[in-house]
Amino acid sequence: MTRNRIDRQQVLRNAGGNGSSVVNEEQRLIRDLVANASLMRSSLLNKLIDSRRDIDQECGYPKTLTTEHYKLMYDREGVATRIVSLYPEESWAVDPAVWETEDPSETAFEQAFRQLEQEFQLWAYLAKVDEISGIGRFGVLLLGLGDGKELSEPVDGIDESGAKMGKATHKLLYLRAFDESLVTVKGSEMDRRNPRFGKPTKYSISFESDALTRTSWEGELQTTVSQEQLVHWSRIIHIADNRRCSEVYGVPRMQMLFNRLYDLRKVAGGSGEMFWKGGFPGYSFEMDSNARPLTADQKTELREEVANYADGLQRYLTLQGINAKSLVPQVVSPKAHIDIQLELIAIALGVPKRVFMGSEQAQLASSQDAASWNKRVGRRQNKYLTPYVIRPTIDRLIAFGVLPEPEEYQVQWPDLESPSDKDKAEVMGKVVEAFAKYVGGNVDQLVAPETFLTMFANLEPDQVKEIMDAARQREREMEVDEEGLEEEQEAEEANEEEQQ
Repeated sequence: MTRNRIDRQQVLRNAGGNGSSVVNEEQRLIRDLVANASLMRSSLLNKLIDSRRDIDQECGYPKTLTTEHYKLMYDREGVATRIVSLYPEESWAVDPAVWETEDPSETAFEQAFRQLEQEFQLWAYLAKVDEISGIGRFGVLLLGLGDGKELSEPVDGIDESGAKMGKATHKLLYLRAFDESLVTVKGSEMDRRNPRFGKPTKYSISFESDALTRTSWEGELQTTVSQEQLVHWSRIIHIADNRRCSEVYGVPRMQMLFNRLYDLRKVAGGSGEMFWKGGFPGYSFEMDSNARPLTADQKTELREEVANYADGLQRYLTLQGINAKSLVPQVVSPKAHIDIQLELIAIALGVPKRVFMGSEQAQLASSQDAASWNKRVGRRQNKYLTPYVIRPTIDRLIAFGVLPEPEEYQVQWPDLESPSDKDKAEVMGKVVEAFAKYVGGNVDQLVAPETFLTMFANLEPDQVKEIMDAARQREREMEVDEEGLEEEQEAEEANEEEQQ
């Protein structure tokens, strides 16, 4: 424990007495200690699993994962993108409803929220930051306000504890979403009496812009200019998914699957190389037993002959004293290996494989899989998105006066388990078919209608009474209609007799 302690006086002497440098140096040393401890735990775990070998080293897995690893994998590998975007896409497939009262007429808060959502596409931005926050450990939503201050200054309307203060009236100008690769936490709240203890107080955000783009035969060369901005926490909505011990940093969605993504990349890349090389079979050139060895010039001519055949349009080889034999390529389908990796990924995510593969495949998923998946999505909507994403955003906009303050507001997601119109139609068809068989089969002689509706159709007594009353009323109407038809028929017959 003594060896890992940080000597503040030594750090202060090294920093030349600068207090901010001391803090930065301490933070760097703490990060180094945490990284070293993580490496030691990883090494110990590998030894406990198999002391004879280092699996990560033999398989080429990275020892430590950084934000750059996750960002590159997200940008370049489609399956990695799917892992990060799956839950957000499914969660935001429908928009929640935000309302103050159940009165049909809109309140001032409901009207202002509807206009704000339409003008700034609030749900779209929250869905975006929900997705990109899973690339790394967190993401942020920047609230651009017309308060006349710099981004590094606090916004009037809330105090340092995050509580609403005064009656601020700011105008929302824009929204911006950033992932962790563009954001650095520059400071944290150290006062243990503050409700925001441990949470960020300052952020450094990189506003990227493409300054130069030049296209060449080698591809597109792009130069990116990054503009660093220091931003106060009051202008930021901090989003962190998969939180465990920390309220600031979550677990990246790709972390537990990074090795599987690495394997999938090797299989897919290796299969491409295999088919590329297997598309043009190799050849062996064997000299006749009585032929003389080739001179240097003859070897050069042979190379040129083969190159013209392989790379050009020449479809023949001119050889003398040499036999050319085709080497049969070994081409194996990678489908089975890729399917195994995808199944392991789906199992780790707790997602039915057909759902993970996309919407067309998901249509074939069993009803049990669909119900289980809808429960997971619904739990994420109500247990994470509402308390950790939607409400903090709306509360901050209310504190800044962008939205009027309501007495109370509700966030309600559509019920994913409610039957669709197609499901309702199928159920209704089966119910009608069962009733038709009951009536047509004279089952009412064995089971009375009231008993059938109660015991077999599972209807409530009030519903059974209403159905039976309606049936009796319909029966009386039909009797009246029949009597009327008989009277009309008799009148017509009498009229015909008089005319004759």
